[in-house]
Amino acid sequence: MSTTTETRRAITLMLSNKRLGFVDLAEPRSVNGGKPSFGLRVIIDPKDGDVKALNEAIAEIATHQWKDKAKTQIDMLTEKNRVAFLQKEYRSASSGDVHKGFEGMFSLGASAPSDKQPSCFDEFGKEIAQVDIRRKLYSGCYAHVKVELYPLLRDDGNRINAAVLGVMFAGDGESFGGGSGPATADDFSGFAKAAPEAEDLF
Repeated sequence: MSTTTETRRAITLMLSNKRLGFVDLAEPRSVNGGKPSFGLRVIIDPKDGDVKALNEAIAEIATHQWKDKAKTQIDMLTEKNRVAFLQKEYRSASSGDVHKGFEGMFSLGASAPSDKQPSCFDEFGKEIAQVDIRRKLYSGCYAHVKVELYPLLRDDGNRINAAVLGVMFAGDGESFGGGSGPATADDFSGFAKAAPEAEDLF
């Protein structure tokens, strides 16, 4: 179950055991010529209890910011795809096709500035070395993700965004969306040589 901590105009959530897509945690990436940033998209089953937690957080942020106009603002921002929590299938902007792994799912897009790399941990709580992040946390794996939802007020349009603060690996899954899962011993079984007998070592 999600835990919630409120800060000024922002709410943090711990999303547990979620599948990840479009993972860029090893190094920042530029999308459509924009400023490079770290990021990922958290895949969420519509029946997951965290859907309620996310909607409550968004409503609380909107109420704090826009008072009695909160619902109107949420509806407008949702219609314009300016809310980080997408309560429909995530589709390609060019083809309109649903991205692999997002069929029938909701998702939360979260990012972090290039100078604020999210903390990355393995399943034992040990920080993952920089060179191993891409291998361990890939598109298709499962993870626990700490995010912060907040309002972004801009002249060209307000938003309710999500920042990714940290990610902890929870389990392997079929790779998709531009990432590669870790290799296993079975992948190299056809190349392995027979282990020498103990007596052959002397």
